[in-house]
Amino acid sequence: MNRHEMLDQESIKKEIESMDDLKTYLSHSSDNPEEYYYIKSDNAFTKKARLLQSVRRWQTGAECGFIQKDGITYYHPNLAKDGQSSGCNFLRPDIYQNAIERVENKKPFETIREDRLFNNFLSSQPMAFNLFYPLMKIVKNDNGKRRLASIVSNLLDKNNRLNIEMITEVGIEFIPDYWEKCLHDKTAMDACFRYITIDGKKGIIAIETKYTDKLGTNQASNPLLAIDAATEPNNGISELFTDEGKEKIRQGEIKLTQVYRNFLLTEKVRRHERFDESLSIVVAPKDNISNKKDEKELSDILKDEYKYKFQVISLEVFVDALVEGFPDEEIFRKFHHRYLDFRTAEWLMKQ
Repeated sequence: MNRHEMLDQESIKKEIESMDDLKTYLSHSSDNPEEYYYIKSDNAFTKKARLLQSVRRWQTGAECGFIQKDGITYYHPNLAKDGQSSGCNFLRPDIYQNAIERVENKKPFETIREDRLFNNFLSSQPMAFNLFYPLMKIVKNDNGKRRLASIVSNLLDKNNRLNIEMITEVGIEFIPDYWEKCLHDKTAMDACFRYITIDGKKGIIAIETKYTDKLGTNQASNPLLAIDAATEPNNGISELFTDEGKEKIRQGEIKLTQVYRNFLLTEKVRRHERFDESLSIVVAPKDNISNKKDEKELSDILKDEYKYKFQVISLEVFVDALVEGFPDEEIFRKFHHRYLDFRTAEWLMKQ
């Protein structure tokens, strides 16, 4: 065991020693205040992640939040009270400030939800801010642009198809001003990287981040624009799909659920902004397997030469690459501790 591993284990030991009783991190209600419980609908991974984020909320000192329904108050420890004022859901003050500014300047068509952003420790929306806002600052200089490009290339472009030279811009909760010309359903990118290649071409990487969330399983209420994007001949997008896949979409055998709409939005943005290339990426913890069916189905109906345009990587792999690529940036180790170090939760679950 090296010195770093010894210090890491000592840190976890101290964290566990400081823990309160298990019930502190479980839900309860005003209807039966003595009964503490796990959420019945949680699968094994969500149960563990909710417990971890309940611990993380408790560690900030924020008061437990609640929801009210039918006259009953339900206290869920992964929720904070008054996070808008304290910034407890963010790993650094500048990330919190960016979230404040985004809410204050929210455009009518943007889908940022204030309560989730500030008070729900389990939500993937504040998680995206915690992960990608530091990268927004890193790419403000050319060295950061090149270092992030190298990390992204090693993860997503092992065959050197794209030859990314610099990540020029990082976006969070991006929905284009021309959204009505895309899918007209306010589908947004959780994050995105704009890049240039060695030979001066431009591209975009759209990133969907999930923690415990499931990608939406329902088709848009008016899916015609998405169906047209996937099937209309010679539109620069339908050519990516197999004939069999397009026919299944036309016949309604394949519903254009969120994973498809995210992909189609990326391609619409590529066409509208005249990018040379685009990728759609799903980033989620390795144990969140809730979206595997739709992800495989989308990959299966892409032509072989375009399968690279849709990729799934684990949040663990992505964050580890950032920790290794930016060893002086403590924020990515903090992110790993906040969201991916489950040892404290696993210890509690055994009590």
